[in-house]
Amino acid sequence: MDFTAQILFLFGGIGVFNSVLISVYFLFSKKSRPITNVLFGFFLLFLSERVLKSLIYFFSDVAPNGYVTFGPVTFLLIGPFLFLYINSRLKFTPKIHKNWKLHILGWVAVAFGMHLIYPFKGDPVFWKNYILPGINLQWLGYLIASGILLFYPIKKTTLKRESLSVSNLWLLLLLIAVAVLWFIYFFIDISYFVLGSITFSILFYGFFLYFIFHKKEQKEIFQTSKRHIDQQIAGFTKTQLINKLDVLMVEQKPYINPHLKSSDIAKSLSISTHQFSLFLNASLGKSFTTYINEYRVEEAKHLIQSNNKYTLEAIGNASGFNSKSTFFTTFKRLVGSTPSKYKSQL
Repeated sequence: MDFTAQILFLFGGIGVFNSVLISVYFLFSKKSRPITNVLFGFFLLFLSERVLKSLIYFFSDVAPNGYVTFGPVTFLLIGPFLFLYINSRLKFTPKIHKNWKLHILGWVAVAFGMHLIYPFKGDPVFWKNYILPGINLQWLGYLIASGILLFYPIKKTTLKRESLSVSNLWLLLLLIAVAVLWFIYFFIDISYFVLGSITFSILFYGFFLYFIFHKKEQKEIFQTSKRHIDQQIAGFTKTQLINKLDVLMVEQKPYINPHLKSSDIAKSLSISTHQFSLFLNASLGKSFTTYINEYRVEEAKHLIQSNNKYTLEAIGNASGFNSKSTFFTTFKRLVGSTPSKYKSQL
Protein backbone atom coordinates (compact mmCIF):
# COMPACT_ATOMS: atom_id res chain seq x y z
CA MET A 1 0.00 0.00 0.00
CA ASP A 2 1.62 3.29 -1.10
CA PHE A 3 1.56 6.53 0.88
CA THR A 4 -1.50 7.95 -0.89
CA ALA A 5 -3.43 4.74 -0.26
CA GLN A 6 -2.41 4.83 3.41
CA ILE A 7 -3.74 8.37 3.77
CA LEU A 8 -7.02 7.45 2.09
CA PHE A 9 -7.38 4.36 4.28
CA LEU A 10 -6.65 6.38 7.43
CA PHE A 11 -9.11 9.14 6.53
CA GLY A 12 -11.83 6.69 5.55
CA GLY A 13 -11.23 4.33 8.46
CA ILE A 14 -11.06 6.89 11.25
CA GLY A 15 -14.61 8.04 10.55
CA VAL A 16 -15.86 4.44 10.67
CA PHE A 17 -13.97 3.73 13.90
CA ASN A 18 -15.41 6.74 15.70
CA SER A 19 -18.92 6.15 14.38
CA VAL A 20 -18.81 2.59 15.77
CA LEU A 21 -17.83 4.02 19.16
CA ILE A 22 -20.74 6.46 19.02
CA SER A 23 -23.16 3.68 18.05
CA VAL A 24 -21.94 1.53 20.97
CA TYR A 25 -22.53 4.49 23.28
CA PHE A 26 -26.13 4.82 22.11
CA LEU A 27 -26.71 1.09 22.50
CA PHE A 28 -25.18 0.51 25.92
CA SER A 29 -24.88 3.82 27.79
CA LYS A 30 -27.21 4.20 30.75
CA LYS A 31 -27.57 7.89 29.86
CA SER A 32 -28.96 6.99 26.46
CA ARG A 33 -31.93 4.72 27.05
CA PRO A 34 -34.81 6.23 24.98
CA ILE A 35 -35.77 3.78 22.24
CA THR A 36 -35.11 6.43 19.59
CA ASN A 37 -31.45 6.51 20.62
CA VAL A 38 -31.23 2.72 20.60
CA LEU A 39 -32.66 2.57 17.08
CA PHE A 40 -30.25 5.27 15.95
CA GLY A 41 -27.37 3.33 17.51
CA PHE A 42 -28.27 0.21 15.53
CA PHE A 43 -28.68 2.22 12.33
CA LEU A 44 -25.29 3.89 12.76
CA LEU A 45 -23.65 0.56 13.62
CA PHE A 46 -24.86 -1.22 10.47
CA LEU A 47 -24.17 1.80 8.26
CA SER A 48 -20.63 1.92 9.69
CA GLU A 49 -20.26 -1.79 9.00
CA ARG A 50 -21.32 -1.17 5.39
CA VAL A 51 -18.64 1.47 4.98
CA LEU A 52 -16.01 -0.62 6.77
CA LYS A 53 -16.64 -3.66 4.59
CA SER A 54 -16.27 -1.65 1.37
CA LEU A 55 -13.11 -0.05 2.76
CA ILE A 56 -11.52 -3.42 3.63
CA TYR A 57 -12.54 -4.84 0.26
CA PHE A 58 -10.92 -1.91 -1.54
CA PHE A 59 -7.61 -2.02 0.33
CA SER A 60 -7.29 -5.73 1.15
CA ASP A 61 -4.23 -7.40 -0.35
CA VAL A 62 -5.56 -10.83 0.59
CA ALA A 63 -8.02 -12.56 -1.71
CA PRO A 64 -10.44 -13.65 -0.51
CA ASN A 65 -10.59 -11.74 2.77
CA GLY A 66 -12.39 -13.75 5.47
CA TYR A 67 -14.45 -10.85 6.79
CA VAL A 68 -15.45 -9.59 3.35
CA THR A 69 -16.45 -13.03 2.08
CA PHE A 70 -19.10 -13.24 4.80
CA GLY A 71 -21.06 -11.16 2.34
CA PRO A 72 -23.28 -8.07 2.48
CA VAL A 73 -26.25 -9.71 4.25
CA THR A 74 -26.00 -7.28 7.19
CA PHE A 75 -26.64 -4.41 4.77
CA LEU A 76 -30.28 -5.50 4.85
CA LEU A 77 -30.65 -3.85 8.27
CA ILE A 78 -29.52 -0.32 7.34
CA GLY A 79 -32.80 0.76 5.74
CA PRO A 80 -35.14 -0.78 8.34
CA PHE A 81 -33.32 0.80 11.28
CA LEU A 82 -33.27 4.19 9.53
CA PHE A 83 -37.02 3.96 8.90
CA LEU A 84 -37.77 2.80 12.46
CA TYR A 85 -35.63 5.58 13.95
CA ILE A 86 -37.40 8.31 11.98
CA ASN A 87 -40.80 6.79 12.66
CA SER A 88 -39.94 6.65 16.37
CA ARG A 89 -38.97 10.33 16.48
CA LEU A 90 -42.04 11.45 14.55
CA LYS A 91 -44.41 9.03 16.35
CA PHE A 92 -46.12 8.63 12.96
CA THR A 93 -47.23 4.99 13.09
CA PRO A 94 -47.33 3.77 16.72
CA LYS A 95 -48.05 0.16 15.68
CA ILE A 96 -44.77 -0.07 13.73
CA HIS A 97 -42.92 1.61 16.57
CA LYS A 98 -44.37 -0.84 19.10
CA ASN A 99 -43.48 -3.90 17.00
CA TRP A 100 -40.06 -2.77 15.80
CA LYS A 101 -38.36 -5.93 17.11
CA LEU A 102 -40.60 -8.16 14.98
CA HIS A 103 -39.87 -5.93 12.00
CA ILE A 104 -36.13 -6.38 12.48
CA LEU A 105 -36.37 -10.10 13.28
CA GLY A 106 -37.99 -10.63 9.90
CA TRP A 107 -35.01 -9.14 8.09
CA VAL A 108 -32.54 -10.95 10.36
CA ALA A 109 -34.20 -14.22 9.33
CA VAL A 110 -33.90 -13.25 5.67
CA ALA A 111 -30.22 -12.37 6.14
CA PHE A 112 -29.37 -15.68 7.83
CA GLY A 113 -31.35 -17.60 5.25
CA MET A 114 -29.47 -15.95 2.40
CA HIS A 115 -26.14 -16.68 4.07
CA LEU A 116 -26.90 -20.33 4.79
CA ILE A 117 -28.70 -21.28 1.57
CA TYR A 118 -26.64 -19.29 -0.89
CA PRO A 119 -23.42 -18.02 0.78
CA PHE A 120 -21.48 -15.15 -0.68
CA LYS A 121 -18.24 -17.09 -0.99
CA GLY A 122 -20.01 -19.70 -3.15
CA ASP A 123 -20.52 -17.22 -6.00
CA PRO A 124 -19.27 -13.70 -5.13
CA VAL A 125 -19.65 -12.49 -8.73
CA PHE A 126 -23.37 -13.32 -8.72
CA TRP A 127 -23.78 -11.58 -5.36
CA LYS A 128 -22.01 -8.44 -6.56
CA ASN A 129 -23.93 -8.31 -9.84
CA TYR A 130 -27.42 -9.18 -8.63
CA ILE A 131 -27.96 -9.62 -4.89
CA LEU A 132 -26.00 -6.54 -3.73
CA PRO A 133 -27.93 -4.23 -6.12
CA GLY A 134 -31.13 -5.83 -4.79
CA ILE A 135 -30.09 -5.08 -1.21
CA ASN A 136 -29.30 -1.50 -2.24
CA LEU A 137 -32.79 -1.20 -3.76
CA GLN A 138 -34.26 -2.43 -0.46
CA TRP A 139 -32.23 0.30 1.26
CA LEU A 140 -33.61 2.82 -1.25
CA GLY A 141 -37.16 1.66 -0.56
CA TYR A 142 -36.78 2.35 3.16
CA LEU A 143 -35.06 5.65 2.37
CA ILE A 144 -38.07 6.74 0.31
CA ALA A 145 -40.49 5.52 3.01
CA SER A 146 -38.56 7.54 5.59
CA GLY A 147 -38.77 10.59 3.35
CA ILE A 148 -42.54 10.16 3.05
CA LEU A 149 -42.86 10.04 6.85
CA LEU A 150 -40.90 13.27 7.16
CA PHE A 151 -42.71 14.98 4.27
CA TYR A 152 -45.97 15.50 6.17
CA PRO A 153 -44.63 17.39 9.24
CA ILE A 154 -42.37 19.48 6.99
CA LYS A 155 -45.30 20.30 4.70
CA LYS A 156 -47.44 21.21 7.70
CA THR A 157 -44.72 23.50 9.03
CA THR A 158 -44.26 25.13 5.62
CA LEU A 159 -47.99 25.81 5.23
CA LYS A 160 -48.00 27.48 8.63
CA ARG A 161 -44.97 29.54 7.56
CA GLU A 162 -43.02 28.42 10.58
CA SER A 163 -39.38 27.41 10.76
CA LEU A 164 -38.52 23.72 11.03
CA SER A 165 -38.09 22.33 14.51
CA VAL A 166 -34.62 21.22 15.53
CA SER A 167 -35.74 17.59 15.45
CA ASN A 168 -37.26 17.74 11.96
CA LEU A 169 -34.28 19.65 10.58
CA TRP A 170 -31.96 16.97 11.98
CA LEU A 171 -34.02 14.20 10.38
CA LEU A 172 -34.03 16.02 7.04
CA LEU A 173 -30.25 16.48 7.05
CA LEU A 174 -29.77 12.86 8.13
CA LEU A 175 -31.90 11.64 5.22
CA ILE A 176 -29.95 13.78 2.76
CA ALA A 177 -26.64 12.44 4.10
CA VAL A 178 -27.82 8.82 3.86
CA ALA A 179 -29.17 9.46 0.34
CA VAL A 180 -25.73 10.75 -0.71
CA LEU A 181 -24.09 7.57 0.62
CA TRP A 182 -26.68 5.38 -1.10
CA PHE A 183 -26.07 7.18 -4.39
CA ILE A 184 -22.32 6.57 -4.12
CA TYR A 185 -22.64 2.88 -3.30
CA PHE A 186 -25.27 2.23 -5.95
CA PHE A 187 -23.81 4.14 -8.90
CA ILE A 188 -20.05 4.21 -8.24
CA ASP A 189 -17.97 1.28 -9.47
CA ILE A 190 -16.63 -1.09 -6.79
CA SER A 191 -13.11 0.03 -7.68
CA TYR A 192 -13.97 3.49 -6.30
CA PHE A 193 -15.76 2.43 -3.11
CA VAL A 194 -13.15 4.32 -1.09
CA LEU A 195 -15.09 7.45 -2.09
CA GLY A 196 -17.98 6.19 0.04
CA SER A 197 -15.84 5.83 3.16
CA ILE A 198 -14.29 9.28 2.67
CA THR A 199 -17.72 10.85 2.18
CA PHE A 200 -18.95 9.02 5.27
CA SER A 201 -16.06 10.41 7.34
CA ILE A 202 -16.74 13.96 6.12
CA LEU A 203 -20.45 13.68 6.92
CA PHE A 204 -19.82 12.03 10.27
CA TYR A 205 -17.37 14.67 11.48
CA GLY A 206 -19.57 17.44 10.11
CA PHE A 207 -22.47 16.27 12.28
CA PHE A 208 -20.16 15.43 15.18
CA LEU A 209 -18.59 18.92 15.30
CA TYR A 210 -22.00 20.57 14.98
CA PHE A 211 -23.32 18.75 18.04
CA ILE A 212 -20.12 19.41 19.97
CA PHE A 213 -20.65 23.16 19.58
CA HIS A 214 -24.46 23.09 19.89
CA LYS A 215 -25.17 21.43 23.22
CA LYS A 216 -28.79 22.58 23.34
CA GLU A 217 -29.63 20.91 20.01
CA GLN A 218 -27.69 17.81 21.03
CA LYS A 219 -29.74 17.41 24.21
CA GLU A 220 -33.02 18.05 22.41
CA ILE A 221 -32.33 15.43 19.74
CA PHE A 222 -30.58 12.67 21.66
CA GLN A 223 -31.69 12.99 25.29
CA THR A 224 -35.41 13.65 25.06
CA SER A 225 -37.82 11.11 26.45
CA LYS A 226 -40.83 11.24 28.75
CA ARG A 227 -38.72 9.83 31.56
CA HIS A 228 -35.99 12.41 31.07
CA ILE A 229 -38.46 15.27 30.94
CA ASP A 230 -40.11 14.20 34.18
CA GLN A 231 -36.73 14.06 35.90
CA GLN A 232 -35.33 17.29 34.47
CA ILE A 233 -38.11 19.78 35.08
CA ALA A 234 -37.78 20.69 38.72
CA GLY A 235 -39.62 17.71 40.15
CA PHE A 236 -42.79 18.21 38.08
CA THR A 237 -44.27 15.37 36.09
CA LYS A 238 -45.52 16.07 32.61
CA THR A 239 -49.17 16.13 33.73
CA GLN A 240 -48.45 18.44 36.67
CA LEU A 241 -46.59 20.88 34.48
CA ILE A 242 -49.35 20.89 31.84
CA ASN A 243 -51.96 21.63 34.52
CA LYS A 244 -49.85 24.38 36.04
CA LEU A 245 -49.31 25.95 32.62
CA ASP A 246 -53.02 25.77 31.79
CA VAL A 247 -53.96 27.50 35.04
CA LEU A 248 -51.39 30.23 34.38
CA MET A 249 -52.63 30.88 30.84
CA VAL A 250 -56.33 30.91 31.79
CA GLU A 251 -56.14 32.92 35.02
CA GLN A 252 -53.35 35.41 34.29
CA LYS A 253 -53.53 35.62 30.47
CA PRO A 254 -49.84 36.45 29.99
CA TYR A 255 -50.27 36.09 26.22
CA ILE A 256 -52.02 39.50 25.95
CA ASN A 257 -48.60 41.04 26.50
CA PRO A 258 -47.24 41.58 22.96
CA HIS A 259 -43.67 41.51 24.28
CA LEU A 260 -44.06 38.23 26.15
CA LYS A 261 -40.96 36.01 26.11
CA SER A 262 -40.57 32.31 26.87
CA SER A 263 -38.36 33.26 29.82
CA ASP A 264 -41.33 35.09 31.39
CA ILE A 265 -43.48 31.95 31.31
CA ALA A 266 -40.59 29.79 32.51
CA LYS A 267 -40.05 32.11 35.46
CA SER A 268 -43.74 31.89 36.41
CA LEU A 269 -43.48 28.08 36.31
CA SER A 270 -40.23 28.13 38.35
CA ILE A 271 -38.26 26.31 35.66
CA SER A 272 -35.47 27.38 33.30
CA THR A 273 -36.13 28.75 29.82
CA HIS A 274 -34.42 25.71 28.27
CA GLN A 275 -36.56 23.32 30.30
CA PHE A 276 -39.71 25.16 29.22
CA SER A 277 -38.68 25.02 25.54
CA LEU A 278 -37.87 21.31 25.88
CA PHE A 279 -41.25 20.70 27.50
CA LEU A 280 -43.18 22.50 24.74
CA ASN A 281 -41.38 20.69 21.93
CA ALA A 282 -41.30 17.22 23.44
CA SER A 283 -44.62 17.09 25.32
CA LEU A 284 -46.87 19.41 23.32
CA GLY A 285 -45.09 19.33 19.96
CA LYS A 286 -45.24 23.12 19.60
CA SER A 287 -42.88 26.04 19.49
CA PHE A 288 -43.35 28.88 21.98
CA THR A 289 -44.65 31.21 19.26
CA THR A 290 -47.24 28.68 18.06
CA TYR A 291 -48.39 27.91 21.59
CA ILE A 292 -48.87 31.58 22.55
CA ASN A 293 -50.50 32.54 19.25
CA GLU A 294 -53.12 29.82 19.71
CA TYR A 295 -54.20 31.48 22.96
CA ARG A 296 -54.13 34.92 21.34
CA VAL A 297 -56.35 33.77 18.49
CA GLU A 298 -58.83 32.20 20.92
CA GLU A 299 -58.88 35.49 22.86
CA ALA A 300 -59.51 37.40 19.62
CA LYS A 301 -62.39 35.06 18.71
CA HIS A 302 -63.91 35.63 22.13
CA LEU A 303 -63.66 39.41 21.76
CA ILE A 304 -65.14 39.34 18.26
CA GLN A 305 -68.08 37.30 19.51
CA SER A 306 -68.75 39.35 22.63
CA ASN A 307 -67.99 42.94 21.62
CA ASN A 308 -69.04 44.78 18.46
CA LYS A 309 -67.68 48.15 19.57
CA TYR A 310 -63.99 47.36 18.99
CA THR A 311 -62.36 47.48 15.59
CA LEU A 312 -60.57 44.36 14.44
CA GLU A 313 -57.23 46.10 14.84
CA ALA A 314 -58.09 46.99 18.44
CA ILE A 315 -59.13 43.37 19.08
CA GLY A 316 -55.81 42.18 17.70
CA ASN A 317 -53.95 44.54 20.02
CA ALA A 318 -56.07 43.51 23.01
CA SER A 319 -55.30 39.85 22.24
CA GLY A 320 -51.54 40.39 22.36
CA PHE A 321 -50.62 40.82 18.69
CA ASN A 322 -48.15 43.61 18.09
CA SER A 323 -49.34 44.45 14.56
CA LYS A 324 -52.43 44.22 12.40
CA SER A 325 -50.66 42.18 9.71
CA THR A 326 -49.43 39.60 12.22
CA PHE A 327 -52.91 39.34 13.71
CA PHE A 328 -54.62 38.79 10.34
CA THR A 329 -51.99 36.31 9.09
CA THR A 330 -51.96 34.22 12.27
CA PHE A 331 -55.74 34.26 12.61
CA LYS A 332 -56.25 33.06 9.05
CA ARG A 333 -53.63 30.32 9.44
CA LEU A 334 -55.18 28.91 12.63
CA VAL A 335 -58.89 29.53 11.99
CA GLY A 336 -59.03 29.18 8.21
CA SER A 337 -60.55 32.59 7.54
CA THR A 338 -59.68 36.24 8.10
CA PRO A 339 -60.96 38.03 11.24
CA SER A 340 -63.36 40.14 9.14
CA LYS A 341 -64.83 37.07 7.44
CA TYR A 342 -65.08 35.28 10.76
CA LYS A 343 -66.95 38.28 12.21
CA SER A 344 -69.36 38.44 9.26
CA GLN A 345 -70.20 34.75 9.65
CA LEU A 346 -71.34 35.15 13.27
